Parts: sequence; structure tokens; C-alpha cells
Amino acid sequence: MRDVRSFLSTDKKDIYKKAVYRLVPKLEGEEIEAVFQQGLSCPKCGKEGACVYLFRSNEDQIWQQAGEVHSCSECRDREEINPYIDKSSKDQSQLISDRLMNDYYLLPEKLKELGFKDYFETNPVTTSAKQQAIAYIKSFLASEQGRYNLLIQGNPGTGKTHLCVAITRNLKEKGFTVGILTTGQFLSKIKTTYNKASITTEERIFKDLKRLDLLIIDDLGAEATGGNDDWRKSMIFELVESRSGKPTIYTSNLTETDLSIAVGQRVFSRLYDNTKFIDLFSEDYRKRLQVK
Repeated sequence: MRDVRSFLSTDKKDIYKKAVYRLVPKLEGEEIEAVFQQGLSCPKCGKEGACVYLFRSNEDQIWQQAGEVHSCSECRDREEINPYIDKSSKDQSQLISDRLMNDYYLLPEKLKELGFKDYFETNPVTTSAKQQAIAYIKSFLASEQGRYNLLIQGNPGTGKTHLCVAITRNLKEKGFTVGILTTGQFLSKIKTTYNKASITTEERIFKDLKRLDLLIIDDLGAEATGGNDDWRKSMIFELVESRSGKPTIYTSNLTETDLSIAVGQRVFSRLYDNTKFIDLFSEDYRKRLQVK
């Protein structure tokens, strides 16, 4: 899995230097060597997993610490709510919810206000899709046991993302923690954890995604071009597995046959677990949006 690092082109040495310059401003302009050391004992709990930046100048070959040692991921999670430890558990949960949506509710500004009222019902297919999306919200709110997954498939521009945003807006207003991101954005987040300078781990991302009350993975299958195909399918499989028992919505421009090829049969078979399907293969929906 870690061989994906070979695909990353980031100049790590420059990243480390820039990080040190930010931590020790007086070094700006000096020629230094910087490294990012991991696997240290956590200063908070003593467990392995802490990390720190080190640097040395050409004149002084002694390694020096830049900034404080970063505690392990478990302690960082606790630190997020420590300033508010005396507040109610509801307030503490809200802090975590806000962070999750800040990290995983990834929508362009122009899409954030989409709702059911401005969804164009151009034919029986789009009318049925809207009705099923509204039914999904009602079922979601009725009981935790009645929640299920959705797989929305259709040609580009038929309003798949529009329906998803409308669903998320309704659930967010009810206080649920919701995430929405494309498969490409998900894979990019995983790749950043392979950089030694990253203080986020692959494990933490999967843990975060499992915490969400509802997760929407947009454009499933579009990522299936170039790169490490085995790694990509493995990550998507882990994502689907991590959401087992939690409601998830997937959208795709691909037919069932093409989607099974793009994500692999192992992933595709999991998509059928507790899932209802919305078929949106119809005329181009974006043409309607352009008429304003």
C-alpha cells in the first residue's frame, strides 16, 4: 500500500524547511537542513506516535528541535475538546461535529444552497428520483433502524449531486453530522498521509468518516484512470467497509456493468448491502440550470 509514495512528486525537503521557517522565523533566509521525525514517545500519554521537526545549519551540525513535539493522534483528538471540558457533552460533541464537517463537507460555494425547490423535474425519471430522495430523508429521520444506503446512477448533468446536497441540507438542519466529497478528494486525502510531514494518518481519516451520521461519496468510478489501480480499489473497499452499518449515499455516472469494472467486483458487491437504487439516466440536466 505504501508504494503510492513513489507517485507523489512533492519535494519533501522543501516542505520540511518551510515548516521549520514558520516555527522559527529568525531562521528565514538561512540555509538549513530539516527533517520530520516520527514514532517518538508522546509527551502526553507516553505512547508511540508523536512527531517533531528538527533542523541544523551548515555551520552548526547539531540537530535542534523546531517547535514543540506533536502529541499522538489520540491525544490530539482529546485536545480538541479540552478547552471546553467543563461544558456539556452536547457542546463537546458539537466541536467534533464542526471539525468533521469542516474536513469532509467539501462542496463548491455555488452548490451549497441547492435544494428540492430548485430541482427541475423534466420527466418521470427526475420526478421519481426527487420523490425517492425525499422518502430517504423521511426514513432517515423516522428511526435509526430504518436507515439505508443509496446508489444514484445517471448520465452527467442529471442532478445527482443536486439531490445529494438537498438531502444533506435537510439533515444538517436537524443537527446531523454529514460529509460529502468526491472519490478523488477522498483518495487525495489518503495520499497526503503518506507524506512524512503529515500529522494526519490514514487510520484517522477512516475513523472520521465512520463517525459521520451520513456520508456521500460523489462520482464513484470517475477516479478509475491511471495510477495504482490495486491501491485505489483497496482504499475504496476499506471506505465502503468502514461505513458498514452507517448510511452512505454513492453517486456515479457509470452503468452497473461499467461501475463494477471501475471499482472492482469486491467493492461493487458491497454496494448492494442494504442499498436502494435511483436511476437517473435521462436528458442533460445542466441545460436547464443554464436557463436563468
